[in-house]
Amino acid sequence: MVNLIYGTKNKEDTIMKEHNELFNTHPYMASYIIGATIRAYDEGKTSEDIKRFITIAQTSFASAGDLLFWQTLRPALLLISVIFGLKFGIIGPVLFIISYNAFHLFHRARGITDGYNKGWDVIYLIKAKRFIMVQHVFEILGALFTGLLFILIAFKINYLLLIPLTSLFVILLLRRYSATFIIIAVLVLIVIIALV
Repeated sequence: MVNLIYGTKNKEDTIMKEHNELFNTHPYMASYIIGATIRAYDEGKTSEDIKRFITIAQTSFASAGDLLFWQTLRPALLLISVIFGLKFGIIGPVLFIISYNAFHLFHRARGITDGYNKGWDVIYLIKAKRFIMVQHVFEILGALFTGLLFILIAFKINYLLLIPLTSLFVILLLRRYSATFIIIAVLVLIVIIALV
């Protein structure tokens, strides 16, 4: 990327040597930092200032990206896809792949331009309305589609099976069995229910 922007091999080698360190942030949000770093080089800022900015920005964008993508967007889109998959078959997984990739590719492309346009102020985008709004919308959609998924599954479950299951889990919890034992019990019960 440096070679494309500056067109000189010497500048590229210098920049690559300066940034030969660990860079750890959310992969979809890294483009915001990259755009701001390119602008910092265009403005002639020192490499120490740029490294300081990268150190601060990578943790901020990592936590914001984890919250936005891993904890909000991906689970909500997966729930929507599962529901569509239950009703329409292969359309569910295809819908997930298309919608999730559209969101993360948008953030990767928009991150370069926003990072370059805003410079080091790009870090304030984490609290911008568009991030907060998307997060709230997908939190609500996730809760809504979780309820819808339970409703769709409830029509296929024999409710008489819930009585022994509930009593079994209460006994396991009261006797303080380990979580591993409870998970194994759940898996065995799922196999039994599938065979019935």
